[in-house]
Amino acid sequence: MPRTTKAAGSVALVTGANRGIGLAFVRELAARGAKKIYAGTRHPGDLTDEFAGLPAEVVPLDVTDLATVRAAAAACPDVTMLVNNAGLFTNRRLVLTDDPDAARREMEVNYFGVLNMTRAFAPVLGGNGGGYIANVLSVAGVFPAPFMGGYSRPGHRGDRAHRRVGRHPDGRARRGP
Repeated sequence: MPRTTKAAGSVALVTGANRGIGLAFVRELAARGAKKIYAGTRHPGDLTDEFAGLPAEVVPLDVTDLATVRAAAAACPDVTMLVNNAGLFTNRRLVLTDDPDAARREMEVNYFGVLNMTRAFAPVLGGNGGGYIANVLSVAGVFPAPFMGGYSRPGHRGDRAHRRVGRHPDGRARRGP
């Protein structure tokens, strides 16, 4: 029997849905009665049977590419719940690094990707009478470690962005699922 929550009957889009926490979100949303789940992934052709038996529809999506973000917003006009899950951890130090672009790539996915998705889907959610945005964040944003380089900063910034987009225009707090 499905567990009833605000996910029941919702139409969700999960970024980074093809593995790990993203795939777990897709499965849990299905278990909680989501009507449809758009599974956003950068490489749809690499999928096999990850979503077998689930009410999931694969959507090509790279949160750092505005063209695919906009295409996803156009292709998923019925979304009522956005789960910003896509993330990148390059496992590089911030200062003493052999890859000076690693922090930039992490910021592109972990901060600007969340912002891109939120900007693109806020009007979709509004057009559907409102909904929910869940930003998957890392504890590294609050408790950074030296080996986590640029990963900690977007986690912190994502936390702040989550707190801002998690409020009604009149200032009341919104509650997630």
